[in-house]
Amino acid sequence: MKKVKVHDPRGDVMADVYDYAAAALLMSLYGNGSTIRYKNRILWLEGADGEGAESYDTTAITVIKRLDEAGIK
Repeated sequence: MKKVKVHDPRGDVMADVYDYAAAALLMSLYGNGSTIRYKNRILWLEGADGEGAESYDTTAITVIKRLDEAGIK
């Protein structure tokens, strides 16, 4: 797993994590506009992509899919 960053809606980094479901949980605490990013690439935008708290697993799967689509292994 790659280390991703959780940003609050202002864009401030709140955490660096390796567990994508944990990133979803943290991001959901900050609400709409918060993001999960890898090297400034937005992998999930809370509100626009859905609500991470509805399914941390679905959010994690989406993050993995987007990393794969970007060719990031």
